[in-house]
Amino acid sequence: MALARRIAVAVAALLGLALAVFGAWFAFVLGPKGTATFKATSNAPLVIGPNVLNRVNAPVTVSADAASGPVFIGAAVPQDVDQLVAQSKHNFVASASFPARTLTIEQLGSGDLPDPSESHIWRSSAGGSLTVTQDQAPQSVLVYPSKGGPVDVDVTVARNTWFLQSLVALVVGLIVMAFAGGWLWQHWRTVPEAVDPAPDAGATAEAVEPAEPAMSEAEPHTPETTETLETSRSTERPEKAR
Repeated sequence: MALARRIAVAVAALLGLALAVFGAWFAFVLGPKGTATFKATSNAPLVIGPNVLNRVNAPVTVSADAASGPVFIGAAVPQDVDQLVAQSKHNFVASASFPARTLTIEQLGSGDLPDPSESHIWRSSAGGSLTVTQDQAPQSVLVYPSKGGPVDVDVTVARNTWFLQSLVALVVGLIVMAFAGGWLWQHWRTVPEAVDPAPDAGATAEAVEPAEPAMSEAEPHTPETTETLETSRSTERPEKAR
C-alpha cells in the first residue's frame, strides 16, 4: 500500500512538472496577447479555407508579401472561391500545424488564373493584409500575387484567453509538483527513523541481568528448611535414648 502511494505521488509530481513546462512554453510562444502565427510560401495563388480560418472563435489576419509586386487578398463564401479558381493552377492550405506554426500546402489545377480582384463574390478585400472575423463563417480567402511569382503568407490568430490559460497551467503544475515533491521528500527522510536498530550484545546482556533478584527472593526460604531438619533431629533423639 505504501509503495502504491509513493508511485501515485511520483506520477503526480511528473504530471505537475509536465503541466508547468507546457504552460511556460505556451505563455512564451503566444505572448501576452495570445498570438499564434503560421507561415508558408506559395508559388501560385493560395486558397485558405474554413478549416484554418474558422477553426477557432477568434479573428484571423492573413498577411502576404511578394517580391514581384502587390498582393490581392479577398474573403468570400468557400463555394464561390472554389468556383472562381476552378481548374486553374492554385495552391490550398491543407492544414495548420502547431507548435511548428507552419501551413501545409497542396497544389491543384493547371493554367493561369485571371485577375480576381474585380469579381463580385468578395465580402471583403484588401491589399497585403486582411482580417477575417467569425461572424460570417464559414469563409475562404484567396491570396493572389498580381505580378505572379512566389508569395510569403502569414496567418495570425490572436486570442487573449490563451495566454491566461497558459499561466493557469503553469501555476497549477507548479503547485502539484511542489506538494507531491514535498511529500516524497518528507516521506523519504522519515523512513530511516521508523526502522528500529538491531539489538547489540550489550543490550542482550543487560536484558539478562534482571533475573538475579529472583534468586535473592528465594534465599529467605532457606532458614525454614533448616529449622525443619533440626526439629526432626531433636524429635528422633529421645526415642534412641529409650
